[in-house]
Amino acid sequence: MFDVISGLPVHPLVVHAVVVLLPLMAVVTVLVTVRAPWRGALRWVVVADALVLVSAVVADQSGEALQGRLSQAGEKVAEEHGELGGTIPVVALVLLLTAVLAWFATRKGGVLVPVSIVAVSLAAIASIGLVVAVGHSGAQATWQEEIAGTHAPVGDVDDD
Repeated sequence: MFDVISGLPVHPLVVHAVVVLLPLMAVVTVLVTVRAPWRGALRWVVVADALVLVSAVVADQSGEALQGRLSQAGEKVAEEHGELGGTIPVVALVLLLTAVLAWFATRKGGVLVPVSIVAVSLAAIASIGLVVAVGHSGAQATWQEEIAGTHAPVGDVDDD
């Protein structure tokens, strides 16, 4: 389903949304949860986190489709990247669920507010850390062999 668009693989097109939006929403979710005057925006944070979850699922599914194509073509496919990438939707779901917890907790007040702040913070740290790990493994899988066969340019490079 999420294989190609106009002959191009969907994965590199959508993965950048996840790479930018998941860490961004992790930080936003923490800030809005921690800052009492901003907590009214938590309902919109929940909506945005849900959209990030959808993009994470699309990135995961399109990555599996691309991995299948590359395997059929006889190209080496990085297993580590595929395995790590498969956990991104789970972490995005956890971030969404902690945002929902924070939204309910801040409406009710009490002891759940600090619990939700800790839960959101842990989910945000996991989200950001995993995005970095998956991105690094994907970059290695894509570029490591390509770059190994090249040399850095010497001196100033003129772009003219």
